[in-house]
Amino acid sequence: MCYDILRKIYTELDSHSLQVHLFCIFTLLKPYNMNSALASVGKNLILIAVVLLSAFNFFYRWLDWKELIAAQSLVGLAYIFLSCYEYLNASYKASLPVQRYPYFTSKFIMFRALKISVFTAFAVLLYTFDRSVKFIYPICLIIAATEGTILYLKYRKALCFVNIYANYLLIVENKFTKVFASEIMIIEFRHDIFYFVKKNHKTISIKLEHIRHRENFVQGINDWINRNNILISAESKVKLRELIAH
Repeated sequence: MCYDILRKIYTELDSHSLQVHLFCIFTLLKPYNMNSALASVGKNLILIAVVLLSAFNFFYRWLDWKELIAAQSLVGLAYIFLSCYEYLNASYKASLPVQRYPYFTSKFIMFRALKISVFTAFAVLLYTFDRSVKFIYPICLIIAATEGTILYLKYRKALCFVNIYANYLLIVENKFTKVFASEIMIIEFRHDIFYFVKKNHKTISIKLEHIRHRENFVQGINDWINRNNILISAESKVKLRELIAH
């Protein structure tokens, strides 16, 4: 009966309305203050938990293979749920009426690609085993498929980006990073990289080589620096002025 109801709902919803309904569901989580960083931590904890469960079950036989696959399916659903939360959270930020500059670093792409490749390889390898350890492969496939889908959607819709607000920058990759103008001690610009040195001596960088619409971004960041009266080194100021002039 539940299956028939879910199938009816799914067939009556087009992709846009389905996304709207999903976003409404995830919006209900706002009172609990779960952000993308917590969702990412939750995903990693889920991976550790399922690996430990599968490893202990291999030695102690707590669950038969059907129960183990059912447990992995539930864990996989939780992983998909948290991944969707991250995606929809980024999608919401991207829909705000603020100039958005897509920003995909090599580190972000390589980490996601490596994660997908590793879990896919594990799934294939485990499936070829004759022993009961082979029943770990479904969770590996779920994780690889989820990560691949999320990476594709993020790249296609440019959901890794830098936003320039009035008094802070928002950098969205694996997590959301806010850089407030009031927190910055000095800005350095060298080798096409902006270094934002904060008053607590932590540094956040933005590489121009990974920014789309580079010229507009440079002009926008220069205006933001001047508007907020942020200190920038003399050498960096000259380099930035020359870059804008070209």
